[in-house]
Amino acid sequence: MAAEMYAGAEWDPENPRMHIGTQRFSTSDEHLEFLARCGVTNMALNDAREITPDPSSGWTVEEIVEKKEKAAKHGITVEMVALPVQHLNVNGSFVPEFMRGNMKDGEKEIEIACDMVRAAADAGIPALKYFLCEMENQRTEGVPLGRGGVRYSTWDLSVADVDTPRYDEPVTAEQNWENITFFLERVIPVATECKVRMACHPCDPWLPPGYKGVDRVLGGYDGFKSFIDICPSPYHGLNLCLGCMAESVVDPRNEVADIIRYFGERKKIHLIHFRNITGGRNKFQEVYPDEGDMNMFVLMKALKEVGYPHMIVPDHAPGHEAQGHFEQAFAFQFGFIKALLQAVEIETGEE
Repeated sequence: MAAEMYAGAEWDPENPRMHIGTQRFSTSDEHLEFLARCGVTNMALNDAREITPDPSSGWTVEEIVEKKEKAAKHGITVEMVALPVQHLNVNGSFVPEFMRGNMKDGEKEIEIACDMVRAAADAGIPALKYFLCEMENQRTEGVPLGRGGVRYSTWDLSVADVDTPRYDEPVTAEQNWENITFFLERVIPVATECKVRMACHPCDPWLPPGYKGVDRVLGGYDGFKSFIDICPSPYHGLNLCLGCMAESVVDPRNEVADIIRYFGERKKIHLIHFRNITGGRNKFQEVYPDEGDMNMFVLMKALKEVGYPHMIVPDHAPGHEAQGHFEQAFAFQFGFIKALLQAVEIETGEE
């Protein structure tokens, strides 16, 4: 059974089992053919601009269906679409107005988001991924070079610009939670009615309170524990990035599996980003899955134990200058994930 499934058998949404997916590729013929060669038959559309020219005004059912049908011709199921939170601000800011506490414009942004949820449901998309971040992701210079000359995405708080405020006024944790709740109270009921799973990604990375005058609340495990209790619904859950979870704790090798169990046992994981790091809270590098501090087989087994039924997605990949570097990096990660999926199936006697 497992051999058939991972050789490219059709994914069955009525009897879901965890399976490989991707979010870093478009529905171009070149990308879809590459995914098919790698045995990747499920995907998320990560860039809303591929669906519609102006995501700030929403998308239509027809635009989504067109992309679904194109992918299906290559044997690939569009299982998820990214809600373009970073495009909702008509002023062009990465941060939407509702996350800045400007609820007059924020109401308009959220109504557009609700319409996008409805359109996705009508197009047969069962899940949307999104984030609720009060400022941009943070990284520092990516050195040193890794194996084969790759450059790792790096965060080192000790060399970051921590003093320059992001905004004129501080953003407190209380304000952040008010803004997040404002969004959830309006969107989750719509998603629940439409039966669309909402998968929220952490803000990357975890940051100490007051960094650049901001108290980040959705950077790690503790924040997500509070988050899932707002607007309880089976359609309200997480895009659990294992790299981000590792970045938020002191001992990633021994803590992240328990994080999977906590959210997985509560059926709150709607998408897994499967990546590894070296380091931990306040200082880390994103590396290939086989060379980081976490044992990724242990994490895959934890996902199997809690009955996680959705996509396992390689999120980021180390970059280098060789021709075809993007495809090389992801082909390696796809093979790594497929091998672990087969291994846990064999270990649990479901081959």
